Amino acid sequence: MSALQMQGVAKRFGAIEALRNISLEVQSGEFFALLGPSAAGKTTTLRTIAGLETPDEGTVTFAGRDVTHSPVQGRDVTMIFQSFALYPHLTTRDNLAYPLKEARLDAAEINRRVGETAEMLKIEHTLGRKPTTLSGGEQQRVAIGRALIRRPAMLLLDEPLTNLDAKLRHDTRAEFKRLHRELDMTMLYATPDQLEALTMGQRIAIIHEGRIVQTGTPDALYEAPGDSFVGTLVGAPAMNLVPAVSRGDGGRI
Repeated sequence: MSALQMQGVAKRFGAIEALRNISLEVQSGEFFALLGPSAAGKTTTLRTIAGLETPDEGTVTFAGRDVTHSPVQGRDVTMIFQSFALYPHLTTRDNLAYPLKEARLDAAEINRRVGETAEMLKIEHTLGRKPTTLSGGEQQRVAIGRALIRRPAMLLLDEPLTNLDAKLRHDTRAEFKRLHRELDMTMLYATPDQLEALTMGQRIAIIHEGRIVQTGTPDALYEAPGDSFVGTLVGAPAMNLVPAVSRGDGGRI
């Protein structure tokens, strides 16, 4: 069953066309990657799914329900940003508890979920500390915990590993895959890093200049790129391109 469908979505900011006829489908429980260079439209796509941006054209549906103009609060979606976006004046415990307090859960349930989430992410030792005293990896885990604690139907991840060093990026990639397996949650992961997309995504959509240019499994994109852009973006080392001219009979010389 489809968890998300976008049909013909366009978004403009003045004269800038951020999204152009975006159409994609994400299945329930799928780990779906959105791969593209900077300014390709990845963040705008996620913000449109989350309800932080309203498309100028097209529709966004969740499990067949049109949410194109629905408020953020009714979408059952959470988003992890590149900057972590933790509340600096709150402890880890209070950062985790904040979404549950906003949802007006009772204190016992809040305490239970905070403890459960902290244990799952191995951040129990940080519960009494504030974000400025945490390492980058610990801050990232708190941000993940705050996003997961409400048990959303879909988790959106906007380049969440950019601010981490190489070892932490490797460890956190494995953590996201573990959480995906254990929680069976639909995840949409935006990244400019083809290694992240190829190793984590069950399917990948390649976005370029606001358009989806190809969608497929990692193997399909690697073995049969649809054009030279996909061919040079996917795989390491990049595909070699050789110039050619037509002979006029359909052949190449």
